[in-house]
Amino acid sequence: MRRLLVLIMVLAVGSAGGTVFAQTEIPGLEDFESGFSGFTDEFTSSLPMNSMIGLNWSDAYVGQLLPFPSFGVGITAGATTIPLSVFEDLSSDLVGTDGSGGDLGDLPSLGIPLPGYAFDARVGGVILPFDVGLKFGTIGDMKVGDVEAEYTNFGFDVRYAVLDGGLVFPKLSVGVGYNYLSGRIVTPLGFGQTEIGSVTYGENGSATVLLSDPKLDFDWTANVFDVKAQVSKSFLIVEPHFGLGAAFGTAETNTGLTASVTAEDENGQDISLDQLESVAGVTIGEQGISLGSDVSTFSLRAFGGASLNLVVFRLDLGVMYNITSGALGGTLGARFQI
Repeated sequence: MRRLLVLIMVLAVGSAGGTVFAQTEIPGLEDFESGFSGFTDEFTSSLPMNSMIGLNWSDAYVGQLLPFPSFGVGITAGATTIPLSVFEDLSSDLVGTDGSGGDLGDLPSLGIPLPGYAFDARVGGVILPFDVGLKFGTIGDMKVGDVEAEYTNFGFDVRYAVLDGGLVFPKLSVGVGYNYLSGRIVTPLGFGQTEIGSVTYGENGSATVLLSDPKLDFDWTANVFDVKAQVSKSFLIVEPHFGLGAAFGTAETNTGLTASVTAEDENGQDISLDQLESVAGVTIGEQGISLGSDVSTFSLRAFGGASLNLVVFRLDLGVMYNITSGALGGTLGARFQI
């Protein structure tokens, strides 16, 4: 499971980065900034829905802990999409629109899938009709070939049953929750030394920055609060559900090229990196160049699906639609529940 998720993450972010940089020279810092600032802002706005992977159970309310214990444990995996237009704009900004590079024809039209997973558990409440859910999933500093990946998904929620269901009435719950999401992809770009020209220093100086064996280094973090309402109704062994949710919080991304960095002036003489000015928000250091995006996020989503209920085993299939951005998501979960 962990290796499969890493491979998908590489395809989602790493290969997209490799497509964008399929050239022997990186553009100037102004182009780097304009391309990646828009990309990171749009990518950051897609993180709240991705953080919702886990606890995507059809059952709107699992019941109470007493007198008969109601609880479940399982695993959920899925993906949410990053709109393809984000990568098209990035490619256009970095390699131009003359057809010389940045061909995104092989990418899916629905957008780039950003995967995730979590082990999840839910237990019924005491006295009042509520339940509590907890989830956690991680990929710690894992490598697939030359690609490094990290991933963490943690969260919890509390749901209160407005209706606890029965032969006639459905289950209806309202809930609040918190989700933390972080990840990182580091992937080689496949070429040796490259250069970025026209980097300013001093009053009128213009330097060339040289990067040796650059790697695309991309990481993200999100802290998301969620409010939601969900309804479900069991029909024999099938339980469909539908819900609405609103997510708000903060998300941060850092994008850059990790490399051994040196700089030369107009005469080809080495100069100290400390003399270089940060151009258009791009940070230049001995370990590479980077820029970050930190935004407040808000999104509305609709979600639904159905579960197959076989005695104590449940198989869940769910879909999500981000009303705010148009992004899609899907999850598949399996659990034991009583």
